[in-house]
Amino acid sequence: MFAHQDGLTVDSSLRLPDKDTGRLREHDVVIIRRTHHGPNLTAIECRDQGRKVGVPQIEAFAKKCEKTGIHHGIVVAANGFTSTARTKAKALNLTCMELAEAESFEWIGTVTIVGQFHNFTAIEACVRVVENGRKVANPSTVYAPDGLPYTGEGIQSLIVDKLPPEARNPTIRQTLNGQIVAPMEGFYVIDALSQRFQVKDITFTYALEIEVTERPITLHYYAGESAALEIASGQIAFSSGQSTLAFVKSKDGVMGYVVSTGGLNHRVKIGNLPERRLG
Repeated sequence: MFAHQDGLTVDSSLRLPDKDTGRLREHDVVIIRRTHHGPNLTAIECRDQGRKVGVPQIEAFAKKCEKTGIHHGIVVAANGFTSTARTKAKALNLTCMELAEAESFEWIGTVTIVGQFHNFTAIEACVRVVENGRKVANPSTVYAPDGLPYTGEGIQSLIVDKLPPEARNPTIRQTLNGQIVAPMEGFYVIDALSQRFQVKDITFTYALEIEVTERPITLHYYAGESAALEIASGQIAFSSGQSTLAFVKSKDGVMGYVVSTGGLNHRVKIGNLPERRLG
């Protein structure tokens, strides 16, 4: 959940020197947080055995933590703990977690889905042609190389692709006005007199509204017939569309999905980490 946060590393496994003997002793997992007071170490002991963890295992782990400079210890047991082991762990400031607790831990953390919706309120086109002494008679129609009338398909994507970086990832709603010049090789114009002219380029002048919306992702837990399923999901509603993002956790890892109508440039924010774009 937090392995990629700044100032924090997760090692599995990690060998640390014993304060008395100097020999290296192994911990299954060690989480190292770097604070202004120095590194803070949390060790996780994984117990996969046929019976419940008892007092001797708790005491042995507590002593190993003490001698290797561990600040806090967590024991995860596949088959649980005896009642006396839990009492002893509490007295030694250790945390006891059964495997089911660890697997249902809120792995998604604090996550927000961010999305954009691009609404073009105006697009005007100014066509330049090769006249060679002739004049274009209005009305006229622009044709694509395949001979079909050009209706402007693809121009919205072209405008978005050419936006400067600061305009592509706004944090608040904004309106942009601008223009781009697009070379249109192979395009031509036929005017009212049936004259044909080759197109030099087309200047597109546009007004674009960018709507930015963010919503938190929530964790859901489903107990299915064969296996449990955990899904973290969030939904964004735009003025004329919506996006749904879901992360599904399974034994093979975490898969992410986005289903969107009109939304663009979906990103997620995890805790205080920088936003990450969803490809």
